[in-house]
This record gives sequence, structure tokens and C-alpha cells, in this order.
Amino acid sequence: MKLHRRQLILTSLVLALGAAVYLNWHFSEDKGLNATDILHTQKELGEARYVNTSKTPEYNDEDAKPVINMSKETAEYFAKAKMERQKSRDEATQLIKSSLSDVNLDEKAKSNAMENAEKIAKSIQQESNVENLIKAKGFGECMAFLQNGECSIIVNPGSLNESSVITIRDIVSGQTGIPFNKIKITEAK
Repeated sequence: MKLHRRQLILTSLVLALGAAVYLNWHFSEDKGLNATDILHTQKELGEARYVNTSKTPEYNDEDAKPVINMSKETAEYFAKAKMERQKSRDEATQLIKSSLSDVNLDEKAKSNAMENAEKIAKSIQQESNVENLIKAKGFGECMAFLQNGECSIIVNPGSLNESSVITIRDIVSGQTGIPFNKIKITEAK
């Protein structure tokens, strides 16, 4: 009796497994959904989208990124600000180099000069990373300024909304470790 019961259970499990495989195959047929349709869309992360439909909406690359129109004055502002920032960095590095090459300085002063050089290099690298990531998200030209544990970001006019502010703060915080309340975002005029 026990043997017949086990055979009956085993047979029913095999039939159920077969039915599950058949139903999975039947309902997972390709219904016109191409992987390339999904790969070429660059909409916001978490956006709702219908899948497994016979008709998939088409997206343009223009939908994915904000349209940034930069005026001549804004472009000049960014160019001038970047030149001034580079000039001040060059002056600071020149001062550090001269301090390091001065033979009359004691070891403590040279150590302080090396620490300052490392801080400047780290700041330059973080600013560059933040700017490149913000540009990669489609915000166009921007500038990042790191000092005293705070960060100021300047972006193109018309490119800020609640979602973009969160995106920019997330980028800055991830690259620098600065908390959200110490990040200031401003649109250039």
C-alpha cells in the first residue's frame, strides 16, 4: 500500500512539473518585444514601463536628457571661472613647490607643505570627478568648488528641478563624502 501511494505521489509530481514547464513555455513566447527596444531607452531610473506588449513605445535620445541652451554670457562665465580657478591652483602649487625646494625650511614645514599639496590634489580630483559625472547626466557645463567640508555647484540656467537637485547631490556626496546639507547648487545667470 505504501509503495502504491509513493508511486501515485511521484506520478502526480511529474505531471505537475510537466504542466508547469508547458505553461511557462506557452506564456513566455516572444510577442514582439525586442531586447534592443529596452537597451536604447534612457529614461529615468524607476520609471514605470509596460513590458510584454505587442507594441512598445518608441523613445528618442532627446527624451532622455534635458535640453540645455547656454547663452553666450553663460559660456563666457564658465570659461572665465575655470581660468581663474586654474590660475589660483597654479599659484598654490607654485607656492608649495617653492616651499618644498627651500633648503632653509625645517622638516615640519616641509611636511605641512606636502599635506597641503595632497589636499589640493585630492580636491582637484574630486572636483573633476563631480563635474564629469554631472555632465554625463546631461546637465551640460558645470563647476564644482570644494572647500572647508562644503561643496558649491554651478550649473546651466534652466536645468534645475527637484529630481536634478537630488541627482547632483547624490553625485557630490558619493564622490566627496560631503553630507547633503553642505551641498549648495546654483544656476548660472
